[in-house]
Amino acid sequence: MKRPLATLTLLLALPALHAEEVAPMNHPPFDAAFAEGYQVKVEGIDYRFYTQPIGELELPTGQLVACDPLVSCDAPFTQAVPKGRFPLQLAIARIGEDERIAFARIVFAPGTATRWEMALVDGQDPSTLGPDEFFGYGVDSGTGGFMDAAALRRYEAQREQEGEAFDERLLAELDRTYRHTRSWTLLPTEAGNVALFSSGYGDGAYPSYFGYDASGRLVAVVTDFLLVPWH
Repeated sequence: MKRPLATLTLLLALPALHAEEVAPMNHPPFDAAFAEGYQVKVEGIDYRFYTQPIGELELPTGQLVACDPLVSCDAPFTQAVPKGRFPLQLAIARIGEDERIAFARIVFAPGTATRWEMALVDGQDPSTLGPDEFFGYGVDSGTGGFMDAAALRRYEAQREQEGEAFDERLLAELDRTYRHTRSWTLLPTEAGNVALFSSGYGDGAYPSYFGYDASGRLVAVVTDFLLVPWH
């Protein structure tokens, strides 16, 4: 099932900040948020980040999909990614007693991204966007995800076949990692696995970006759940 993709704020990349610094508009920390001890204070709120590895994402075809797996998924990104198994990490922000997933990242190669490009699906033209807009996927269940297109087909077929029993089992798996207010799981299929994780503050529309190093090699893809108001 397909749905329209929303347009909101376009964000790029930023070096590490200290606790009292505020990130300038259009420069969130795609790499710094995954560094040990990263913290930032924005609009009087302290965000203290830590990285949570959640396993490896299996990509048998290299056609990467990012979506809300509990509601609907669109086509894979036009940018192909390497085939294989790759580390999947969450950058989680502690906000008082709360914990929220700020970024989800797949690491394809070592190194730091020096350039970020918006992830697009077929038919999306970034030249049509305004300076503060992006293409991203919609979330209506408070859950985002990554998966190979082949895994998505198996996941959707199994969900269609099993109905409510499938959803109940999936929600039980998410409950295993629950902490106020985030959770995640990796669901195996016969064609790779499906990663599901809480999306920041919940429902909305969220962009993804491909990161390239100085040589042009793809090193990572990140979904930004727009947790921190960087302006």
